[in-house]
Amino acid sequence: MISKLLSSFIFNEKILKSINNAFELISKKEVPAYYKIVDNIDRSSIYSQKICHLLIKGVAICEDRNSTWKADMTDKFTVVNDFGNRPNVCFFGLFDGHHGAAAAELTSMELPVLLLHQLSKFDPSYQMTLEEKQIINSFHTVFREEYLAIEDLFSSINKRTRAGRSEYEDIHKAFAKAFWRMDRLLRLGRKEASRVRWSGCSAVTCILEGNVKSPYVNKNWRKNNNCDGLAESSPQKMPEIISGILHVANTGNVQAVLCRNGKGFCLTKEHTTRNINERRRVLQNGAVISSHEPYGLLEGRIKTTRGLGFHGNLKLKKFIIPAPQTISVPIDDLCQFLILATNGLWEVLDTKEVTALAMTTFHVYKEIYYSIIQNKSSPSNSEANITKSESNICVLFQYKPQSKECVSTANSKENLSNSKYSNNFIYNPENRETVPPEMTHHEPWSKKETYRPPSVNGVPKSEKESGTKSFYEGAAEYVSHKLVNAALEAGSTDNITVTVILLSGSEYQFLA
Repeated sequence: MISKLLSSFIFNEKILKSINNAFELISKKEVPAYYKIVDNIDRSSIYSQKICHLLIKGVAICEDRNSTWKADMTDKFTVVNDFGNRPNVCFFGLFDGHHGAAAAELTSMELPVLLLHQLSKFDPSYQMTLEEKQIINSFHTVFREEYLAIEDLFSSINKRTRAGRSEYEDIHKAFAKAFWRMDRLLRLGRKEASRVRWSGCSAVTCILEGNVKSPYVNKNWRKNNNCDGLAESSPQKMPEIISGILHVANTGNVQAVLCRNGKGFCLTKEHTTRNINERRRVLQNGAVISSHEPYGLLEGRIKTTRGLGFHGNLKLKKFIIPAPQTISVPIDDLCQFLILATNGLWEVLDTKEVTALAMTTFHVYKEIYYSIIQNKSSPSNSEANITKSESNICVLFQYKPQSKECVSTANSKENLSNSKYSNNFIYNPENRETVPPEMTHHEPWSKKETYRPPSVNGVPKSEKESGTKSFYEGAAEYVSHKLVNAALEAGSTDNITVTVILLSGSEYQFLA
């Protein structure tokens, strides 16, 4: 019957896709869709990360396999505290696997080491451990002289033609080289099950550097202004203290959103057939984009046009390149949170919706949290405690729906002659003690016991029973979990992983 429908051509691609999705859904279990969604929500896993960083209040990752649509979990994540043995420097990586988890799993473990190796070449403050050096040395047979010659040629040609030099050009080049080398390592086919359809992954990586002083702000501003001076000056005239730099690199459809002063800014570029520039690039190189609605599939197989891996299909790999989009943005006291998420979230929610939902759930968590504290304490002590806590809270703004905005940065395209990746590497410049780094990798979903903490009124029960967990750690868990649940309820058909990083600006509370 299905064959007859397909051969009759009486249905367009959109209707056929709906029929296929409905068939896959009912073929698994004869269970109403509502209960399937609830079952998915109960299977969400939450991971809380202990981070020591001046700009970070709390970090949590929530993931869901989305068992209604996916049999396996192919999303992976990595968090490295004190990246390169540098205090107040953290690395975050999120990897969305395609056609299997092998590429995403290897990338989550090896890309941070490759990036650290590139950074240490021009910045001695980034230090590698003995184990990391051994990993790099083990790859010397892969990166032979001919490969290094091409890489050096890329570096020598990749110079700015405009007057001046980007302050972060070396960091952007380090990202590009690390991504290229990771893609070369995936060509080895390690852990791949199929001979013809190897896995690949989309990736977003972030380095958050703290305690960076801005040349545009008076360094003695805080020292020269006492409390009286702050009271006399209006909030609009208060200078912004730049306290950090966030470096982001991405390929594929994993995205990063920064919330600053209540507005969401997408820091990544979507490398799919939906992107007009990407469509033009692959079509000019001879690719075929199928008529699948709404934006078509590259060679009839995948929407992603950039990524790591995909070496099993040489024809497809010709068009899927590992060149990342890179950007560096300042992080100041108005930056509230950073959200990294895989395609499962972004296919059903946009930047504006995710930002609004995160702000709302943070405010709800705050109200529940303080109501619990108030109920535990006597009326008199509770009132005093809340007054004391809220005395340090500054009402920064009242949220109202805003139109989409993007971070203002200057895009500069590098000329990569003698390379098939020409004009695809883009970067956006913006005008102690040695401790072994802690690295957290995501274990394969099938090997890790599902964890979802018991909750009362949406707040983890363990948090109510003990005061060891900080407010911000619990808030990050709560927000990440709510975002995953929202994606499931909105009809996401992909694995969902959401990383929520609460920044220093999150202590300025939101008003609904």
